[in-house]
Amino acid sequence: MSFADNLVYLRQHYGVTQEGLAEQLGVSRQTVSKWEAGTNYPEMDKLLALCDLFHTNLDDLMRGSVHVVKENDTESYDLHMNRYNLSIAMGVGLILVGVGVIALLETFGWPSNLQTVALLSFVVVGVMLLIVGGMNHAEFKRRNPSIEPRYSTDVLERFGRRYPVMTAGGVGLILLDVIFLVGLSPEDASFGVVRGIHMEELLMGPFMFAMALAVGILIWAGMQKSKYDLSELTYIAHRQDLGADLPPSAIVKTPEQVRAERIMGVICGCIMLLATIVFLVWGFVPLFDQIGTWDGLDKSALKDAIRDGQGGFYISWIAFVVGGILCGIVCLIGSVFTKSKEDWIAEARQEDAWMKVAKADEQQNNPWSHGTNPTSQPPAPGAPVPPPAPKPTTSDRDRTGTSWR
Repeated sequence: MSFADNLVYLRQHYGVTQEGLAEQLGVSRQTVSKWEAGTNYPEMDKLLALCDLFHTNLDDLMRGSVHVVKENDTESYDLHMNRYNLSIAMGVGLILVGVGVIALLETFGWPSNLQTVALLSFVVVGVMLLIVGGMNHAEFKRRNPSIEPRYSTDVLERFGRRYPVMTAGGVGLILLDVIFLVGLSPEDASFGVVRGIHMEELLMGPFMFAMALAVGILIWAGMQKSKYDLSELTYIAHRQDLGADLPPSAIVKTPEQVRAERIMGVICGCIMLLATIVFLVWGFVPLFDQIGTWDGLDKSALKDAIRDGQGGFYISWIAFVVGGILCGIVCLIGSVFTKSKEDWIAEARQEDAWMKVAKADEQQNNPWSHGTNPTSQPPAPGAPVPPPAPKPTTSDRDRTGTSWR
């Protein structure tokens, strides 16, 4: 591609007009038009300014193909982010799998030292994946400070359809996992022993495996959404820097909205920490009569009590469910109070537009609403035909408050 083709592609890619680009460079619109026509070339200072504006290098701008470069940026970014997201999801999942493995080993009577080795092995591998993924991500950002991935509309729409399915699937799998654990656990401990194996302990392994899969799906879905959102935010921010109009689907957050979201995140984090405290206190306090006080703690009695499901651990896990529900309530309430007056007006106009479109479709498909009475007779021959209803003028449309674009 020539310099003229590259300039046209970059300008159209970011939705910048010739006037806007000319204003950024301090030249006239005719000058930019001559550059894009290939009849004239900018001076060196203008070329360097173009490289800074469009985040490209001089060699690609003058002799290369910026279209190919942008596609390569998207491919490398997508490949890296998929690996990074997979490493985080697998790291967390392996830690949960380790808990399930130690439950199965304990059920089949393996020695406690081998159980500990198995659990720590899964934990170490999971932590290594988290560390390697995080370090690789930091190195990728350091080596590509100006990378600008841009996904096509088809890719974004396809993921938009998959994301609710993945989120609902992860949450549904967790709920089904808990239901099957409660439903398959025997009510009487005497009937829950088969060949010396406690069925409750045997079910904990598959329970944790399914929980690891569900958590991995939720982490993967959330991080994939962040990947696409980050790409779109980078693209929108660059368009704003170039003075271009925002795309219709862009949602610009005010500093107050960003601050409110951070506050909601802190509140949810505090709720889950409190849920962890409740889980531990609710689980350990009923055991103090059996294991003694903190001064004379009997570790063997503590281990046997937890293994036999004594104390409050049998039911204290409900604290995390309550914490998750409270976080959802906080997010719902926060999403209402953080909306500005302009946001409510925009939503009201959108709902009004949908209602008008629905009514228009109903009138088009309803033969009884075309302005004729089915019971009336047709006009007699030679009778004057009433004039058609006048079309709404621009002022009439403006008074409706509905966009007619």
